Amino acid sequence: MAEAPKPPGKDLRLALIGDPVAGSVSPVMQRAAFAAAGMDVDYRGLRVKEGELPSLFPGLRASLHGLNVTAPLKQAVLPMLDEIGPAAAAAGSVNTVVFSGGLARGESTDGDGFLAALRGVRESPTRKAVVIGTGGAARAVTAALLREGASVAVAGRNEDAGRRLISDVARGTKDVLRDRIPRRPPAGGGSPALGFTAFGSTSFSGALETADLLVNCTPVGDPALRGPVVPPSLLHDRLTVVDLVYRPRRTALLEAARAAGCLTVEGIEMLIEQGARSFELWTGLSAPVEVMRHAAYFALDGASGSPSASATAGGGSLGRFLGCSAF
Repeated sequence: MAEAPKPPGKDLRLALIGDPVAGSVSPVMQRAAFAAAGMDVDYRGLRVKEGELPSLFPGLRASLHGLNVTAPLKQAVLPMLDEIGPAAAAAGSVNTVVFSGGLARGESTDGDGFLAALRGVRESPTRKAVVIGTGGAARAVTAALLREGASVAVAGRNEDAGRRLISDVARGTKDVLRDRIPRRPPAGGGSPALGFTAFGSTSFSGALETADLLVNCTPVGDPALRGPVVPPSLLHDRLTVVDLVYRPRRTALLEAARAAGCLTVEGIEMLIEQGARSFELWTGLSAPVEVMRHAAYFALDGASGSPSASATAGGGSLGRFLGCSAF
């Protein structure tokens, strides 16, 4: 675990930044974790558009102790950081920032969080995975799977974005993971492969046919959005299926996967596990994972609050939260 100084509890302020953040479970979950640790912490969701980040980041840096970063900022934040950890460098994506000693350090807990959630349903190593999506979460998941010795086919509709992901993660894996993060030998021997396939193509169907893991890293599954859904006919009982969407908990993909006899992992489990690792980076303390799990599930299934209340409880403008008038 990376060491982090424990700031005064009464003054600790953290934020989730991205667009959108309304509906995120992270603030409720993290506040529960800090309360269990006896810390009085202000953690809020702050809507920050990608174009606003360069002008807002100095104020965030000056006023807060750390950040969680969600779409569309996981790659956009990279140039603003002084340091990045090895997992973030390998993925080319950051979901956690620690402000300490005058420096901004970016980390990625998405990959380890994903692997922990996956181990909750199976211990056997992944041989071949299909990862749908080309954003920050897809980058982190792909890098983590390569580190575990899996071959990965990244699937998407935007070929340029997919090719960039492949190039960046392949280079990051070679330059960073080889030297600084232990790498598991590929299941079955040989070398893990990394490639791109167009979503819905014949090669996509072929990749799924031989895969033992399917991961949806796109917003498809959110009822507010419409988009491609993996045809149920392509699902088979040798697959474990993970959907990073957690509203609703049981997405159409997960329901189809269960019907096909697949093992399934809900997106909320990855959120919990990556959030626990963020907590540890900020505090240097062991995360109260079960407290976080209870809070996260209650935020989704309980009777209290609306989705927007989850992200913005505590209210107020960005300027008032940061204690300055420049926002």
